[in-house]
Amino acid sequence: MKKFLNKVLVVFIAGVAFTSCKKITDDINISPNQPANLSTGYALTSAIQYIGGTGGGGATTNINSYAGELYSQYLSETLYTNESRFVLAQYDYQGYYTGPLTDLKQIIDFNTNEKTKSLGTTLKYGSNANQIASARILKAFIFLTMTDRWGDIPYSQALQGSANLTPKFDAQKDIYTDLFKELTEAQAQFDNGAPLAGDILFGGDNIKWKHWANSLRAVMALRLSKVDPTTGAAEFKKAIADGVMTSNDDNATYNYLAEQNNENPYFGNYRNRYDYAVSDQVVDRLKANNDPRLPVYAQPTSTGGYAGLPYGTFADALKAYRIGNRNVSQGIFRPGNISQIGIAYSNQSSPTTWTSYAQTLFVEAEAAHLGWIPGGDGAAATYYTQGITASLEQNNVDGGSIAAYLTQPGVVFNAANAVEQIITQKWIANYLGNGWESWSEYRRTGFPRLLDPVPSAANADKHIPRRQQYPQSENDLNKQNYNEVIARQGPDALSTHVWWDK
Repeated sequence: MKKFLNKVLVVFIAGVAFTSCKKITDDINISPNQPANLSTGYALTSAIQYIGGTGGGGATTNINSYAGELYSQYLSETLYTNESRFVLAQYDYQGYYTGPLTDLKQIIDFNTNEKTKSLGTTLKYGSNANQIASARILKAFIFLTMTDRWGDIPYSQALQGSANLTPKFDAQKDIYTDLFKELTEAQAQFDNGAPLAGDILFGGDNIKWKHWANSLRAVMALRLSKVDPTTGAAEFKKAIADGVMTSNDDNATYNYLAEQNNENPYFGNYRNRYDYAVSDQVVDRLKANNDPRLPVYAQPTSTGGYAGLPYGTFADALKAYRIGNRNVSQGIFRPGNISQIGIAYSNQSSPTTWTSYAQTLFVEAEAAHLGWIPGGDGAAATYYTQGITASLEQNNVDGGSIAAYLTQPGVVFNAANAVEQIITQKWIANYLGNGWESWSEYRRTGFPRLLDPVPSAANADKHIPRRQQYPQSENDLNKQNYNEVIARQGPDALSTHVWWDK
């Protein structure tokens, strides 16, 4: 009997040991920091933060990019002048694919897959339809920014992970066609289910997401004004019918915070570097029409006035200009003889607007002038005036100053000069918002009349670039597709025009 009990005890201990070892082994192979299921709201927040410039996007891939603002000549560089003189040709877009685009694809996948769409970690952040719709819109916005910068890009075969490490480059025309579809379907996809959580752009407001999507469709439609006006006019009418932005409350505005991990990039730069001053292109144009936005956009110089740094100034010529410094927390400003960026745009928590109601009104003004929507130049004048008013109100300009500005001879609408006036006012309104958008509009229309060519530029023709070159990784790792896109689109050079740039 004693021998039998000992055997039972040995078997029991062995069983416990085996079970315990298995549990320990299983636990070792599971990381508590890598949950099996995606919390989709966190992915949406991450994607928005990235393109806001605080999630790893930096100066290359965020919307409020230094490069975009320099190409649009809102700013001039005070020391390192490579970007304003177009020394830097290659910009890497891989961060878009591995960062926000992957996050947004996962949101769509988790809200579509039958195995994950009903999980608590999914439904906690809004209805399936609302999450998919917002992810599609944000994804389209990123791809629109990318194709307008580089032209043909990996699109239909992108985001497949190890299943396809060498995706083809889609023609920009085909990308635009699909983005129209994506934005149209997405804005109609929102439902009355649980609102979005993790939405730091619109606070879970479906209507604002819809208005943004439709306003982007209108922007895209005008991009076709020279290359395919028939399609452009048709898509524009559909976007307006579905409902675009109706007030400044609809603005797609990214709000920075008063803390270093999520602060306005210009505040961070002014902490100790002071790389950027307001350009003479901005200051001189605003001075010419007594624009009340000037003291909002720029800080006074040591003499109490406003002076822009001439765009493209470099080397020894920079010695004549001093930007000064500041300590915002103590309210101390030590100005130089050129203007720093205004505090409204360079405080730690100063917001940046990616797409605005004012921009939408200017888009409608041009469409009316072109005859794409009813009203002709009478309607164009109304939309134009409303666009200026919306921008001034966005910058907290008082009613009396707005009325006075609208009577300035250089501001009053003139049908014979309509496109230049509309695009110039759109450029002013978009100051330090989405520089890539202003650069695209300059390429499409030639307005405003920026410094072009830039005498100090390092690129061959000294003109403002028409696109950016592909990252070196495409030539190194995706050679066949890279060669095909070069043969189709043209040389991988700053001077090559994208499809809609005629």
